[in-house]
Amino acid sequence: MQQLKYGDRFSHELELKQLTSSGRVSLFYIHGTARSGSTITEIILAQLADIAIHQPFRGTLQKSGGRFRQAKLDFDADIYDAACGLIVKQIKQYLTKNQTATVVIKELAGFFHPCIWRRWLEIPDRFLFTIREPHLQYMSWLSAMTDKVFQGKGKLQENRDFVIGKAQITENSILPAEWEGTTLSCNQAAWQGLLDDFQQVKQAISGTEKKIAILDSVLLRYNPEVAIKKAIAKLNFNSNKYSQLDLNNLTETSAKVWDIRDKTRPMVRKANKSKTIAPLTTKETVSLDIFPVRSQQHIRELIPLYLDLLYAPEQAYLPTLSEIATTRNSELITTHPTIAYAVAFLYLQDKERVNDWLSSLAGDKSINIDSFQSSLTIVNQYWKKTQKIYG
Repeated sequence: MQQLKYGDRFSHELELKQLTSSGRVSLFYIHGTARSGSTITEIILAQLADIAIHQPFRGTLQKSGGRFRQAKLDFDADIYDAACGLIVKQIKQYLTKNQTATVVIKELAGFFHPCIWRRWLEIPDRFLFTIREPHLQYMSWLSAMTDKVFQGKGKLQENRDFVIGKAQITENSILPAEWEGTTLSCNQAAWQGLLDDFQQVKQAISGTEKKIAILDSVLLRYNPEVAIKKAIAKLNFNSNKYSQLDLNNLTETSAKVWDIRDKTRPMVRKANKSKTIAPLTTKETVSLDIFPVRSQQHIRELIPLYLDLLYAPEQAYLPTLSEIATTRNSELITTHPTIAYAVAFLYLQDKERVNDWLSSLAGDKSINIDSFQSSLTIVNQYWKKTQKIYG
């Protein structure tokens, strides 16, 4: 196991640990891949915090010249400690006029090398992992990276025809220095890192009072109030303040989130300008067959990783079959049949029963379930391989 021995190189980290161990500071950490809904989740939960800090590590990395900057330390240890210093500064400033501070910090999976992650996970007392169904997450990631590659300044992210038309170029494009690799390789590494990070945190906090939960961003949008309430309860995070949450006035909360970078940059612009949580729509529905072959294979490889986290006991919210079947909430089937199918498998445990259930509910709604069969087959294979049974 690799160890880091930089002595005073971790002075800011030590100061942050002293603050959190003093009892005056509680640190809530949000961790997800890019395009997983972690930013909107951060904005929501910032309403229950005194301080909210957006991507201090990746922000510091980008400001310092990226992965290939000069005079860097192994595993970006210099960036890690510098970002800890930014966090400490924000906390100390708040504590000059207050006795305690509740801090929400959001960062992306893929920044932390395992050596650094082992150090960082000692600091927060609550961990929330955000996930998003791979068809959607990758479509959003591909769109964002297409905008970067073709220098759209945010204008190309919403142009799906352009994104898909250029996908064979974008999927293999080398990304800017704050990332490391191609569009495909970076996303694959982030997903695998997310699962590895989750398992490591789960093991590290076992037997302690620290809390961990997972939140699916599609299910958050499907039933926002219930999903957030269940996540807060699972994490035992200021549940007494839940009534103060205002999910219809998020732009005001967004202004509260501190960000070392420009808050109007394309990657976060939409979330920062969102007044409410966007409802599910059929316009975002995406199936495998619209992607090039390599992207299709990438999504196939991500689905089992996603299911590992979707089905984990730490999952904050999974709707019941009756919830999905109601008229009010039937959009989960029409917009995201892969998720509806995966959730149904949790309860019905049988391919034919799930197919019959999904087909009967889809009815004459504007979606072709057949176009998703290759993805649904992966869910079947997952259950057959792992033989998991959930009550």
